[in-house]
Amino acid sequence: MGFLQAVVLGIVQGVAEFFPISSSGHLVILHKLMGFKGPEILFDIFLHFGTLAAVFIVFGREIVESVTTKKRVGFLILLGSAVTFVLVILFVKNIEAVFNNVKMIGIMLLVTGVWLIAGNLIRLGTEGMTAFKACLIGLAQGIGALPGISRSGATISTGLFLGLDGQSAAKFSFLLSIPAILGAFFFKMKEAGFNFAVININYFIGFFIACIVGVASLQLLLKTLYRNRFHWFGVYCIAVGILVVIFLKA
Repeated sequence: MGFLQAVVLGIVQGVAEFFPISSSGHLVILHKLMGFKGPEILFDIFLHFGTLAAVFIVFGREIVESVTTKKRVGFLILLGSAVTFVLVILFVKNIEAVFNNVKMIGIMLLVTGVWLIAGNLIRLGTEGMTAFKACLIGLAQGIGALPGISRSGATISTGLFLGLDGQSAAKFSFLLSIPAILGAFFFKMKEAGFNFAVININYFIGFFIACIVGVASLQLLLKTLYRNRFHWFGVYCIAVGILVVIFLKA
């Protein structure tokens, strides 16, 4: 992993983890374009921890409240996370297979685009978080484990569809991401074989860039939701998905 690659991938992770355009999908596409022979699992772990740190920076107060004064929020996060965990465990082999098929990732980006646009236009629920909504959003997060399906896009769009306002949907989405990222960390570390010998300074550069860019991206996303422009990310995903399906080899 070279310096320039670490910088580019750190920026992409910081943007794509929070903007609903699928960070995992974009990383796989970039790995393909950069000539990597396979997924850079350990480096990707560093990038995801960078964006996890961004969540703690932006939502630190809400995180503390979820385990102190607002324990109901913490319970709903655990409930949604349990649904995510069960779904991923049941379909983990299918999810892993998609990482090796860039055209399938293009198709998943098309699905994300449609999901984002639909979530921005359709409202079938009322405001307020319930256990049922937490389960459905957790289900959406499980589907978001597929590269090309945006985790943040799937969860926020589902929250909007269920009647939550943009700010509430985003906050719950990113609080829900904490157990998911930690769970993915332990799973991927096992998959990577704990080979720490390959780690160099560029891994930490990727971490810090992903964190810094992630904080800026997260704050910008919240403003975008407030201005009701979330659906434009769907247009972007559809455009990229079409390009990937047409021009990149599986």
